[in-house]
Amino acid sequence: MTEEALSTAGERLPPVTVGLFGPRKLVKTMAEAGQQITDRSPHGVKFLNGGYDDQSEAEERYLKLRDRIDAAVFPGPWVFDLATAGHWLTVPSTHLPLTGAALYAALLRASLSIDDVDLSRVSIDSLSAADVEEAYSEIGLDTTDVYDIPYEGPESVAGFAAFHREKWQRDHTTLALTTILSVERELRTQGIPVLRIAPTRSSVRDALETAVLLGQGTRMGAHQLAMIAVQLIPTGTSRAESGDYWQQELAVLTHQKLLSEARHVGATVARRSDTLFLVTTTHGALTRLTEQFTVAPFLGALSAQLGVPVAVGAGAGQTARAAEANALMAVEDSVDREGKVGVYLDGTTVRTELPPGRTQVLPAAADLISPVGRRAYEIVTSIAAAASPESGQQVVVDVESVADIMQVTPRTGRRMLKELVEAGLAWPLPPARSTGGGRPRQQFRLLTEKLD
Repeated sequence: MTEEALSTAGERLPPVTVGLFGPRKLVKTMAEAGQQITDRSPHGVKFLNGGYDDQSEAEERYLKLRDRIDAAVFPGPWVFDLATAGHWLTVPSTHLPLTGAALYAALLRASLSIDDVDLSRVSIDSLSAADVEEAYSEIGLDTTDVYDIPYEGPESVAGFAAFHREKWQRDHTTLALTTILSVERELRTQGIPVLRIAPTRSSVRDALETAVLLGQGTRMGAHQLAMIAVQLIPTGTSRAESGDYWQQELAVLTHQKLLSEARHVGATVARRSDTLFLVTTTHGALTRLTEQFTVAPFLGALSAQLGVPVAVGAGAGQTARAAEANALMAVEDSVDREGKVGVYLDGTTVRTELPPGRTQVLPAAADLISPVGRRAYEIVTSIAAAASPESGQQVVVDVESVADIMQVTPRTGRRMLKELVEAGLAWPLPPARSTGGGRPRQQFRLLTEKLD
């Protein structure tokens, strides 16, 4: 591809906003690296500062920015795992790598800034034993008196400070190296020499560039328009035997079935004539409907249910006009093939044939909605499963019961219920009158019928 073509393609990429989260000093370093990426990016990249002073503020900082970002970068695997486990991660995300290069930098800073430090007698957290062995072998140091405790999930962090303190008090080490800000602060107040292992600028840039790519994928999937044209091909015999009424009845039935399926992907359906329908959706939803462009959307199911041949053409474009034009050209191509295959066009030289395959079973609704909606779907499914309602029984919960089921704080449980209401998966009920006085608990009915 020529430079001119690359430039043209680049101009079509939507702008991306990436959230930077972590201790303020680290986020400042991330922002400086981000500025370099912004200056040389032709696509439009913006970085938002989500720095905090204490780990307890991480969720609050993220939630303030979540509606403004397309991707996120966390300071390390700990906060990333906390966001995932706490159900407050809403966009594609990555974290800064803490590997050998970060350890090299920390050891060098220690040798330059701490008197009488013995780098062969240190305690190290978060890194694996293999990373430590490799780093020390590169600089020719023995690891016999180097103590390591790896990161093995969020619960392992609670033991880091005690690990370093025990080694120091027993005179096994001269320095503690940690990746956790709170551990550094605790050890420092106890008079234990400590340095924090921080990612190198090179690894920061790599992580930010990865986040930009993730964000671009999100934006393109969410914002690039796609249309699916569905054309009925009634046979001459059936048309002659049944007349116009049969054709109109067939059109109504087709419209109903398309509306039912479009509801799951947030799409709209327009009836152009008794035989032609246009479904408007996004490129991301189209990718899932076609199972990564391996089957034609609706083709197998509609043909089997209606009993007549159906042609399907899909098209994508930067504007509604372009997407529609591509879809209409594609469906004409499918008609020429008598509906035996669907066709996809995106305005380039690429033409993709999409076979009907088996009688198509469309992806579940939870796989086709937005990341925020998908998370709400997962939350209500988990709560409903734990409640174990009998057939036909309504599921009614409150903040305390949700927090208990999901094993989160009441504050997070309250936020989860708010998300379910916003996603249309829960209804707030009128507060029940309290017999013992005081403020009655707000209850919510889960709309579990929408899970089907």
